[in-house]
Amino acid sequence: MNMRKNIYGIAILFMLTACDRTSVSVKLDQIDSLIVKEQYDSARVLLKEASGASMTEEDQAHYGLLATQLGYVTNNPLPSDSLLDMALTYYKKVGNHQKLADAYYYKSFRSRIDQDYPQAILYCKEAERLANFGKDSRLQYKIAENLSYLNSICGNNLLELQYAKTALDIAQRVQNKNWMAYCYNRISFAFANIDQYDSVFYYIEKSIPYLSSVYDSDKAEFLTNIGLLFKEDNPTRAKEFFEKALVYNELPITLEHLADIYFAEGNKEKAYSLWKKALSTSGGNNYEKDNLIHSIISYDLERGNIDNVSKNVDEIINIKDSILNKLKNDTIKDLQLRFDHEVAMHEADKKLISTQRLLMGSAIILVLMAFYLFYRKKKEEVRQREYQDQLYAYTTEIEQLTANRDQALAHIGELESNKDENLQKISQLEKEAMEAETAIKKLNKSIQKLLDEGAPKLKEGKMLYDQIMEGQTALNWTNKEEDYFNKYYAAIHYQSYNRLRKVKRVTKLSAHNMFYLILKEMGKSDEEIKRIMVLSPEGLRSIRSRTKPLPLE
Repeated sequence: MNMRKNIYGIAILFMLTACDRTSVSVKLDQIDSLIVKEQYDSARVLLKEASGASMTEEDQAHYGLLATQLGYVTNNPLPSDSLLDMALTYYKKVGNHQKLADAYYYKSFRSRIDQDYPQAILYCKEAERLANFGKDSRLQYKIAENLSYLNSICGNNLLELQYAKTALDIAQRVQNKNWMAYCYNRISFAFANIDQYDSVFYYIEKSIPYLSSVYDSDKAEFLTNIGLLFKEDNPTRAKEFFEKALVYNELPITLEHLADIYFAEGNKEKAYSLWKKALSTSGGNNYEKDNLIHSIISYDLERGNIDNVSKNVDEIINIKDSILNKLKNDTIKDLQLRFDHEVAMHEADKKLISTQRLLMGSAIILVLMAFYLFYRKKKEEVRQREYQDQLYAYTTEIEQLTANRDQALAHIGELESNKDENLQKISQLEKEAMEAETAIKKLNKSIQKLLDEGAPKLKEGKMLYDQIMEGQTALNWTNKEEDYFNKYYAAIHYQSYNRLRKVKRVTKLSAHNMFYLILKEMGKSDEEIKRIMVLSPEGLRSIRSRTKPLPLE
């Protein structure tokens, strides 16, 4: 009798255990379904309930995959991939291609966090290969979308476009309007990266009817991106999208570019208020702050708000310092922080003048000092122009002498074939070539003496010019250093500089904007300019917009 009872007890225990395991598997399937439906809070509750249950190896693998997935889709990733690695091991062993593809897809996210983008692409490519064994459109779509994004970061623009189109094909096949909206948007930016703007605007127009299907949390960024594409060629339409974006979220980049449009329209006060608002909400993004402060300084200088300019100059110096510390790597270890001491001295002089005004209360002294500073500035400008003209004359004469020398040497080469008959001519040409060479050396010494003794600012500009020609960046340059560079360029390429200066543009040319235009005049590409000036893509678009020539009247 006791034996029979024991057998019944074991059978009941086995049945209860089997039921418990079945309920865990069912619960994990429910969690999977909730994640697909984007019901993340409910999925999180069920996942917590399942965590304490007894699980088979298969359930443990499924649980690890779901926990990892839920972490990434809710922007709260797990601290490590230990659960996901366990799932990968199991799905490799049993040959479950679809689950293994899903696991590799989320494995790529850890590499994205670590900014190891090539490894992220490799994981995602393996996910793509495995997903092709099945017909899970959702999995295939998100893999293609991720590969497009990763290739965009790595600068593989044609692959970015290819995978964006693959994702669109899947979205159209299943008629998912949400996916289609994001795909059209990504395709348009992929075409922008390869400068095919007819296709850019074609696909961006295709995305607009699907805007209502975009997640509300993404609409501000989505609408801002559309506005950026229209900004240069159709600012009125861009303005509409920027203003719609602000309804969902006041992103600093939206405020900045909307301000640029208001500024171009002549509503400078509105632009100024938007720049200030963007600066207050820009958080820790130093690139955004740098662009915004340059705009604010230009406005304050125009209206004589010197105190605000001083504070913002100090802030720019701090930002440049922060950017330098963040971007230091093996290729720029030898760079030293070099900020112009004259800026600091100028600030000290201003504070001293302010103190004297408060102590003495004499308006006459301030007027006299202002007159003196104005006179000194004008005198300095005249002397600087004389130095530039002299340097330009030296440079032009060197070019002419070099041409004469080269022509003489070429003529000598022609006469060498019949040396005996042309001996006298060869001797005369050799003498002319040597005289030209001697004159060139003398002029170069005169240039060096001019730079050393009479024009220290032009000498500084030449050093900065040489740095750019050697492939260095202007990462830690101040506005004054940019001005020195510009003045030296004006001295040796006066006609090019004068042509740039005379063109009427959207905003008054600052030293920063002129530096950008000179780099363009020197034949630098957009990628080289971004590297030299340490600009983000948005920063490049902004400075390009501000230096855009006004249409001829």
